[in-house]
Amino acid sequence: MTNVEDYLIRRPTRSDTVPFSTLHVHVWRSAYRGLMEDRVLDALEPSSFAATWMAVGSGYDEGTIPDDGRGFWVATLHEEPVGFIFFGPGRDEDRPVQRQLYSLNVHPEHHGLGIAQRLMDEGLGPGEAYLWVARGNGRAIRFYERNGFTLDRTESTGRHDGVTELRMVRH
Repeated sequence: MTNVEDYLIRRPTRSDTVPFSTLHVHVWRSAYRGLMEDRVLDALEPSSFAATWMAVGSGYDEGTIPDDGRGFWVATLHEEPVGFIFFGPGRDEDRPVQRQLYSLNVHPEHHGLGIAQRLMDEGLGPGEAYLWVARGNGRAIRFYERNGFTLDRTESTGRHDGVTELRMVRH
């Protein structure tokens, strides 16, 4: 039986580009099916995320990730990708706090094992932060509430093909 301690939480490398780009597509299709239009999800390919993963992995390999509070962590099990977290300076002009959680995703076969919590603890850590979560993603909302985030009644529909996102803040 696999325990949460069996998972490795580490910084991404350039060699993670293909496996984590593939995981990124899979977790988006799983998490956002029914919340985002099928045509958008079905059009996703690993190449949709490859440039980001290449830049991040290369940045850590070469020591060029900006020292501005930005962080990227990945979770693996026996060298297979299972999850990731990205965070950094808030991207919104009306940000309620300075730090933003951009993305936290775990492969559905690894849900409920504590991987997202380890990524949150070892990556983002405690302290003020905000995030955007898709309306209707109850699993994610409950997870963030357990981690001290609350909905602040701010909504956005312009980021992901008409998906209504709700802002959550932790003070």
